[in-house]
Amino acid sequence: MNKRVNIFAKIVVLLLAVVIPVMIMITINNFTSVQVIREEIEKLKESQFQSLFRQLDDKISQISLNSITLTNSTTVEELEFQQFSGSVSERQRLLNMISDDIGLQSRITGWQTDISIYLRMTDEVLSTSSNIIFFDDAELLREIERGWQYDVDASGEAYFNWIMVRPLTAFQHPEEARTVIKISFPASHLQDMLDQYKTGGQGDPFLFHPQHGVIANRTMGTEHLQQLNEYLLAHPQEAMNVPVNLNGTEYLTSMMKLQTMDWYLVDTVPMQEIISPITDSQRSLYITILVLLCMSILAAYILYKDVQVPIRELVRHVQLIKKGNYKSRISSHGGSEFSFLFQRFNEMAQQIESLIERVYAEQERSREAILKQMQSQINPHFLYNCLFYIKNMARLGDEDTVVEMALNLGEYFRYTTRVGVQEVELQEELNVVVNYLEIQNLRMKRIEYVIDIPEELTSLVIPRLLLQPLVENAVIHGLEPKEGRGLIEITGQVTEEEYRVVIKDDGVGMSDSELERLRKQIDQREEEVTGSIALWNIQQRIMLKFGANSGLQISRRPEGGMQVQIVLQREGDH
Repeated sequence: MNKRVNIFAKIVVLLLAVVIPVMIMITINNFTSVQVIREEIEKLKESQFQSLFRQLDDKISQISLNSITLTNSTTVEELEFQQFSGSVSERQRLLNMISDDIGLQSRITGWQTDISIYLRMTDEVLSTSSNIIFFDDAELLREIERGWQYDVDASGEAYFNWIMVRPLTAFQHPEEARTVIKISFPASHLQDMLDQYKTGGQGDPFLFHPQHGVIANRTMGTEHLQQLNEYLLAHPQEAMNVPVNLNGTEYLTSMMKLQTMDWYLVDTVPMQEIISPITDSQRSLYITILVLLCMSILAAYILYKDVQVPIRELVRHVQLIKKGNYKSRISSHGGSEFSFLFQRFNEMAQQIESLIERVYAEQERSREAILKQMQSQINPHFLYNCLFYIKNMARLGDEDTVVEMALNLGEYFRYTTRVGVQEVELQEELNVVVNYLEIQNLRMKRIEYVIDIPEELTSLVIPRLLLQPLVENAVIHGLEPKEGRGLIEITGQVTEEEYRVVIKDDGVGMSDSELERLRKQIDQREEEVTGSIALWNIQQRIMLKFGANSGLQISRRPEGGMQVQIVLQREGDH
């Protein structure tokens, strides 16, 4: 009997000696996993917050730049010189040109802004708003002040106003102003951007000003907003990225000052809600281990032969999880008590893997936001050039060229501004490439192109705006610097393993060092990206959809010019 008790005691001690280290290892592994996920979430939210900050800052800066552009307009200056002289028809022509210009400027940023020009010498007002009939000169002079001003009208709607004057010395002496330009937009535009940002993640963004209060997204809780407002008033800072504790809940709070507006952009993320699946799984795992240990002690002698192998298996998979292999799973071993432990471990691993995938998905959405921001910066400049070309052709009476340019330009922008669709068939991408080449050929009169794509390849679904940036690079960097005519060739190849789309040009090309530098930029990691972000973005979207073996291959052509190959692995190869 004593011998059996001693054996039982030894088995119990052995069980404790095995189970306790396992619990310690799982605790360490859980702690490490939580820290890793927490750090990744903080990096991702900081990247998203920086992206939103840049979008807001770029929007406001562009609107401010519009007023400076109008202030320096030669048309406005010419109209000032003709205030008391010149023909009526000439003055009317200048007024019409200014009206067209401010109408275009009011929509160019994507926001509907109200632009009003007040000519004090003749008491004339040009405005995009139908509500403005006249200006009170004395009141307007009192409003002349540098920077964006926040105001609330009689209906309770908030607006931001920006005033520019000619000459600039009128900021110090308002009575000297000859021309006053006023730009305003409703605060609801800012709320729209905050709502869009919140829809894409778990943040809760708002704008804060110590005197004017807050402009919050439309779904933010009133109590939570009031708590944050009180905290920010008590802790004024230029910028921060720190955890904040409100009523026992930890929030990751990011805050940066919009220098163009003198407001703060603030975002909060509840860390407990994000990490709670890990902590819940950890708690469940501990309970399961304790139950398993009690049951093992009661049946220690019988289960002895079944303990060593399951524990060794568990330790091996814990190490795999710790090394980053989140797909590691433990097969169930019969109906023993360890099956419960393995089930909980697999659930924990599945939850960790799901959270990591969610982080990567959020990173991809951030890349798409950067792509849309790039589009919003490039398209206005391209549109200006085309509109000026149409204006010049119209003056020359070349109606056919005006119609052709307008049709191609309309098709081009209808495609590029359709941000809701992220994937299209290759034929649609080729169509917009043709529109783009036709537009450039109308402008430069020296571009030829050949497109030879197999019919099987035209129905291939690819990420949107994959070919057009590459063709644009070939035109701008290859053909425009070249003297004489230039040729763009777009061909396709289909094999059992892959699809290839090849874009060739006979332009000026590039040196070996420039080519090597471009290749390195395309292969950089996200945190190291500098320089050619457009090509890097295309490379990342190709690899995300078609696998790591897909991507861009850039080389020089022996006969001169450059060649870019888009290599897409076929389904089943990645």
